[in-house]
Amino acid sequence: MRLKPPTALVLLWLAGLNASWSVAAPAPHDRHNRSKVPAARQAITQLQARAEGGDAEAQNRLGEKYLTGEGIDQNKEVAVLWFRKSARQGNADAMCNLGIAYYNGAGVAINDSLSLAWFLAAQKAGCERAAEAVPRAESELSPWAITKAYELLADMYQQGEALPHDQAEALRWWQKAASRGDTDVELALALIFLEGNGVPQDVAQGRHWCQELQQQHKSEGAYCFGYIYQHGLEGAADAAKARKFYTQAIAGHYVPAMRALAGMEARGEGGKIDRVSASLLYARLAARGDHEALQSLATIKRQMSPKDWKQVESQFHLFQIDPRRIENDLDRLGPG
Repeated sequence: MRLKPPTALVLLWLAGLNASWSVAAPAPHDRHNRSKVPAARQAITQLQARAEGGDAEAQNRLGEKYLTGEGIDQNKEVAVLWFRKSARQGNADAMCNLGIAYYNGAGVAINDSLSLAWFLAAQKAGCERAAEAVPRAESELSPWAITKAYELLADMYQQGEALPHDQAEALRWWQKAASRGDTDVELALALIFLEGNGVPQDVAQGRHWCQELQQQHKSEGAYCFGYIYQHGLEGAADAAKARKFYTQAIAGHYVPAMRALAGMEARGEGGKIDRVSASLLYARLAARGDHEALQSLATIKRQMSPKDWKQVESQFHLFQIDPRRIENDLDRLGPG
């Protein structure tokens, strides 16, 4: 929730618009000014052509024209589209303009975390206005909203769709978000290092973040170590240890651990095949709307005796699973 009015940031935006780009309306009975109207329209047409040709500076300038309605019909939604095209090419002013757009809800819904993310990107790209906007925005946001901004920025750099792809910057912002104690980000960062997802694989760094989670007694920490042992990231795989850690994570109802352990039990990985236990895990996931888990449940059920399936059903009540709903969902899948 904001603690200060947005007036200063509105002024910051307006101050950044170059007055020389404005097209003033002609004064009444001013023949000299009226003669400039066709030239002004021609200038807009030329700007539009340059923007459509991929000129990042022209795209940002055209967005500002649409924003203010100077020389063109005002359309804030279209303005944002042009800002996005320009920002995607690395234009710092366009990034600043997107930060303001999300702050004020100009052409988009207000999103304070996304606004800060764009200001941070703009600051790195060299937008002078962002140097003032970043601390002002951070002073108004909750710690959670700031962490979310870091996550959003990391994702934008990693995906390379809203901003030019920059894995090093993505990693830097993932680490800043994780250092603020966000559990989901800590796990995401652990897996990035463990898998070498976009960065050189660094199992030691991955383990570090797994330990951070474990020290907080988070289910994600147990899942993380289960992942390490299942995939043999520190030597030989140890499926038995992986099952042990996944079981710990399931005590906290951690869904990815349920999915991982169900597969291991169905295959007998790290122990005996336990179709009853695997079925219960898949049923719990299916009850949450996991269609893939429902398909796995159907496959296991076909491998089980009616007696064993009755044993599965007898435990549904422990997890508040409606047996009739599960049966109906299985029936709708049809024969495999």
